[in-house]
Parts: sequence; C-alpha cells; structure tokens
Amino acid sequence: MSVKNLVVNLFKLHGLAVRSDGAKYLCELLNPLPKDEHDEWIEKVIEAVQKLPISSTLISKEDIYKAAQEVGTAENDDIENLLQVVDIYKVPKLFYNVERKKFVLEPVRARDLHGDASDKAAVFRGRYSIVYQRTCNHDLFRKPVIGNVDEDNKKFGLIKVEFLLGSSSRLDDVVTLGLLTQLMEGQHHLEDDTGAVHLDLSKTKFHTGLFTHNCYVLVEGWYEDGILHANAIGLPPPEAPSSTRALIGNINYFGGHGTVCSKNIPRLQQAEQENKDAMFVVLSDVWLDKIKVTEKLRTLFGGYAQFPPTAFIFCGNFLSSCHGSEQAPDLRQYLTSLGTLIAGYPELLAHSKFIFVPGPNDPGPSNIFPRPPLPKYVTEEIRKTVPSAIFVSNPCRLLYCTQEIVIFRENIVAKMCRNCVYFPTNSDDIPAHFAKTVVSQSHLAPLPLHVLPVYWGLDHCLALHPTPDVIITADKGDSFTTTHNQCIIMNPGSFSKTDFSFKVYMPATRQVEDSQIGDEDV
Repeated sequence: MSVKNLVVNLFKLHGLAVRSDGAKYLCELLNPLPKDEHDEWIEKVIEAVQKLPISSTLISKEDIYKAAQEVGTAENDDIENLLQVVDIYKVPKLFYNVERKKFVLEPVRARDLHGDASDKAAVFRGRYSIVYQRTCNHDLFRKPVIGNVDEDNKKFGLIKVEFLLGSSSRLDDVVTLGLLTQLMEGQHHLEDDTGAVHLDLSKTKFHTGLFTHNCYVLVEGWYEDGILHANAIGLPPPEAPSSTRALIGNINYFGGHGTVCSKNIPRLQQAEQENKDAMFVVLSDVWLDKIKVTEKLRTLFGGYAQFPPTAFIFCGNFLSSCHGSEQAPDLRQYLTSLGTLIAGYPELLAHSKFIFVPGPNDPGPSNIFPRPPLPKYVTEEIRKTVPSAIFVSNPCRLLYCTQEIVIFRENIVAKMCRNCVYFPTNSDDIPAHFAKTVVSQSHLAPLPLHVLPVYWGLDHCLALHPTPDVIITADKGDSFTTTHNQCIIMNPGSFSKTDFSFKVYMPATRQVEDSQIGDEDV
C-alpha cells in the first residue's frame, strides 16, 4: 500500500477525510522515516488533529501542518523549552460565540495599536461577556431542569437592564449583573449590554471585595420609577479553572508555542513533578542606582550560585527617581554594570533566566497598557554580557510546564483602593479583597480607562480567563501572598526598601516563601 493510501485510510478509520494537498504534505513529512514507523506517526498526527478547534471533518493542509508542529513539539524533551516567555502582543483573544454557545479563539489578524470607537465599545462588551457567562454557569444562576424542582436549592435568574427599564410597575427580588459606573457626576448607574439604570446605594450592604468604578457587580434589590434600589452588592462568582478549560476545549488560549492547552500534555505534567528544584525568585523596585541595592544583589546571587533558580524576575522601577533627559543613558549604564555582576556567577549565567519587567517610571512610551519592553538602546550591552536576559512587556505571561503565570508591574492595589465606591471595613485584609476582585472580574485592571489606560484593541492581553495558576502584582505596597479560586496571588513588595524582601515561588509544590536579605548577610 502506498503511503498516501495509508494516510487516507487511517484518517477514514477515525471519521475524518483529508484533502489531497494535506495528504501529499503529510507524505512528504513521512518519507524520511522508516516505513515501519509510518503507522505510529500518522496516528500521532490524527490524535493532534482531533485536539484542534476544527469545524469540519474535512482536514486541510493547514490542519495537518498545525498537528505536525504539535507532534514535533511534544517529542522535544529539551528541558530549556519548559519555560516559555509569551509575547503579550500575540496572546490569543477569546470571544463568546452565541451560535456555538462557547468561547472560541478570534481569527488571527493584525490589530491597530490605536483603535477606533468600536474598539472602545468592544473592550467592555468583551469583559462583560466573560463575567456574564461565568455567572450563568454558576449553580445559583443555572436554569433548573424542567420537572426537577429542588426547593432547598433556590435558583436566581439574572434580569437585564432593558427589562427593568421597560417595566411600569414595582419589581421585587431583582438580581442584575452590570457595570458599576457614573454616567452623571454624583449619580451611580448599573450598565449592561442592553442599557443603563440609575442606582440607589443609600441602604446597600456590600459583600467582600473592592467595588471600584468600572467593575462588574451583582446587584440584589428592587426596582421602581426608573431607579434600582440596591439592598446588597457582591462580586460575580468565580469559575474553577478546570471547569472553564473544559468548556473552552483543548485549545491554546494562554499563548506560546503549540496549538493545544499545555495542561493536557503528559510530558509537561511529568517534567513539572520531576523538576522539584525549580524556583522563581521575584523582586520588585530594583533600584540599580543605589549602592546598597547592588550589594544586596551580589549577596543574592552569591546565595543562589550553587543552586541556580529557573529564573530571576526583576520588576521595575529600575531607578529610584527620574533622571530627566539622562534617564535612558543612566539606566543603560546601570544595566551594563548589573550584567557584569551577573557574569561573575557562571552557574547562574548558564542555568538561570533573567527576566526584566518595566515599571511605571522606566523609559518607554506613555503609561498605556500593555507597555512594551525596555528600549533596545538601554538593554543592548547587558544582552551581550548576559545572553539569558529577557526583556518583556508589562504585563507579561510565563508558561512553565503546565503552570500559567501572569506578571503585572503597577501600583494596582493602591489605585483600586482609591477608586472604591465602598471601602471595606476590615481594611487589614485588603489582599484578600483585592484577590477576590481581580479573579471575579477576570481582568488585571477593573478600573476606568482614565485611571488606568489600556489600548482598546489589546485589552484582552490583561484578561484572566481562565484563571491562571499564579498572578504576580508587583505593587509598591507591603508584600502579601493569598489564594483565591485555585490561584496564588502575590506581591513581592519593594526590594529597595530597608527590609530588601522578595518572594520565591516553587512550582512543583505550589508554595511561596518570603525571603529577605539582612545586613548580616552582606
């Protein structure tokens, strides 16, 4: 039997038909291999094809190419590929397909950095669709099966704003999901994709969370005469990441190499458990223009020289103050000195990555997110000395084996606290409130665009759907570590303050350790 006939027949056995150009392409890939291995490789390609988001049983050459790429990646056991730095500007965009009733990937297209008015509207429609579908999938809001009425488990139905505005009588026990906003000064409104209604917060009880302007909330109350009187306001319920991934399917929604979700690749699962010494050292506010900071970094590198971490993650700002017109040349000089310092530790140079995330005051374009990496002029010298130095955007994404890590360098906790409609009474537990808010909103920055500007066409780069494994919010405030919805949310704190504290994350055990360098260590 010819190779082409073998390909066609094996695809038919799995209920698939392959186009002639696809079969020819696969035959070209198989020709260099021994004939006795053809069956095994074709089966691997078919298995990879079945994991693709295909809409037809007719398989094209493009589908064969994607599947073959995935098979090749799965066969590559190089340990260096276990850590991927995802290009934030190439992160896939999920949108809710009403006809298929599921989230699917938007076709790849070139996106303008500065969009038009429709892109701005799409920002909030996209955020709303994610939160709305998550809420509808929750047990409390899922429609009961006909004939199966359980009075012990009360169900709630979400009412659209359009329905409220069209009602001429009083409505009690209203539950509505919408955007908490101010369309007029001094007046709060609740807005969804059908309209906006005036909101009365005079007798409202607020649940756990930071209720900022432009965050999505669940409002329970009663409606009369064009006003929704809120008895209670809470955040939308989160959805377990495993449940979200099951609904999305086995597609690569996070970014990086490959076309399937890394969670479902056995090789990566095994490598994650076997590599128990893997660790990420996270520092923020690394002020390279301070001699004391340089001394502490030398101590840090010396301590890890015999046990190199997987990566050092340095978050800006990299200068203690703005140096005016000399800021870029000065930072270039200090980074070059840092490269010389790192080069003095050959073990770190050979086995560790050095990841640099720009801060709000570092050189670069205006503070609109996502921010690009530090300019090449600033980093070209350290790149020569430290080939493993990686300069990333802000925010950025890392994929270690199956674990999804999101890093965001912004004083986001302080900004959310300042823009709260209601500030929590138990202010000692702000990290827990913050964690619940960002996870429930499925977004890193649920704030008005004038408070935290976002490029309209790239708002999906700040999305947290499904919930990742780790969120690092490098805020200038006190360090903290908390968990919510199976996600670790941490803030390493400012390294350049007197305590020189930082965080160490160990993926194999999913543990976070607090560390600091005292004067006795120097």
